[in-house]
Amino acid sequence: MRKIEIDRWNRKETYLFYKDIDVPMYMMTFQLDVTHFYQEIKKRQLSFYLSFMHLVMGEMNKIENYRYRFLDGEPYLVDRIHPSYTDQIEDSDQFKIVTVDYEDDLITFIHQAKEVSKKQGKTFIDLTQEVRQDLVYITTFPWASFMQVSHAHRIDNKDAIPRVAWGKFELINQKYIMPFAIESHHAFVDGRHVGMLIQNLQNAIHDWK
Repeated sequence: MRKIEIDRWNRKETYLFYKDIDVPMYMMTFQLDVTHFYQEIKKRQLSFYLSFMHLVMGEMNKIENYRYRFLDGEPYLVDRIHPSYTDQIEDSDQFKIVTVDYEDDLITFIHQAKEVSKKQGKTFIDLTQEVRQDLVYITTFPWASFMQVSHAHRIDNKDAIPRVAWGKFELINQKYIMPFAIESHHAFVDGRHVGMLIQNLQNAIHDWK
């Protein structure tokens, strides 16, 4: 982790303009073709949710802007970001929030995520983990497709943790099309970076092996 030297930062003006706006977070929703990825994941009998989460986190970690955070009101670049995600409580219609470290290897990540969730049991949230700033909040809505989404927020314009959500995919023209939404802090992430993430993510989905 390193503190950003604002006066030497190439996005200084953008950062200063957006950092104190009352609501600096903005949401964009896209449709992703997940056909190839879904088919490959099912062949291997892996969790689509955790596998896609791993793919998303891998692509987000590659883009520096998604790793900027506020610490004590100042901008920092964290080394790596990790998912804090919703997971269903076993034998219940309730959910919990699970935080797990991102791992480069998919199988290692899935195993670790399942172990952390199992250990957490029915506890809704581990607040000792949620104080971390190196997180991405992730959820899924598998019951229907959606065109837009919003998230619960405290009023805090220095909360720069991205929010990611995806919904149920639909079979359209022989392709599995899935809604995907991402919320970003404009002091750190511009539309160009959102577009880069979506393009890279779609390419990674098509090329996944």
